[in-house]
Parts: sequence; structure tokens; C-alpha cells
Amino acid sequence: MQGDRLARSVGYALVRAFRTVNRASGRALQDFGLSAEQAHILLVLWLEGPMKVGELQRVLALSSGTLTGALDRMDKAGLVRRSPDPDDGRAWRIEAAPFDPKKRRAIERRLEDMEEESFSCLTAKERAELLRLLTKVAER
Repeated sequence: MQGDRLARSVGYALVRAFRTVNRASGRALQDFGLSAEQAHILLVLWLEGPMKVGELQRVLALSSGTLTGALDRMDKAGLVRRSPDPDDGRAWRIEAAPFDPKKRRAIERRLEDMEEESFSCLTAKERAELLRLLTKVAER
């Protein structure tokens, strides 16, 4: 039976979990006028600092086209800035535009709360193990 195959599929379960968390992210960020994708791009830039587009693409695991489109929209909205990379004239560096610190912290807190709610069914030990396993798969 096909349903049994889906029930045993790690990939299918992972995609379903991703969609659930992604929808929760979108709802949590709605008040800020940000998509989940935009908020995660900002979060990486806030925590890691400016980086080349290719590096940002690897960190986020987004395709080139998806990231370019997102950055175009974010640049237009004043959320990020592009500048030529001083070490590589062919590359661009992306940085988060100056942001109101209170709004930034509110966004970070909203994402933390959403994550807590999304994974509240897991113990701290289970969360750590899930993170370890997902990181292992992602880095493969």
C-alpha cells in the first residue's frame, strides 16, 4: 500500500515538517511584513555579518535563482544592501541594512517563540538529537 511507503519515508516526513515550520514562521512574521525566507536571510546576516552571495547561498541552502530573487525584493524594500566585494571584483557582498534594534529583537524573539512552539512536542534531548541528525544530513 502506498500510504505505508509514505509513512516510512524520512524524506516525506522531513518535507512535511519543513512546510509546517515554514508556515508557522510566515504567520509569526506577518506583523513585520516579512516572509519567512526574508527573515531567515536577515537573521543569518545579523548573526554572521556581511557575506558574499555564494556564501549566503550555501548557508541558507537556497538555489541561486531563489536567493537572487529574494535579495532583489529585499534590496528594493531597503532590508539589505549589496556592495562589490573588496577581495573579488566579480562578487557581491550582502549586508543587512541598518535596522531598528527594538524591531530586530522583536523579530528574533518571534522566531525563537515560533521555534519553541513548533518543537514543544520534543524533549531538550530529542531536539538536540534532531538538530545533530539534520545537520549531518545537510552537511553530507
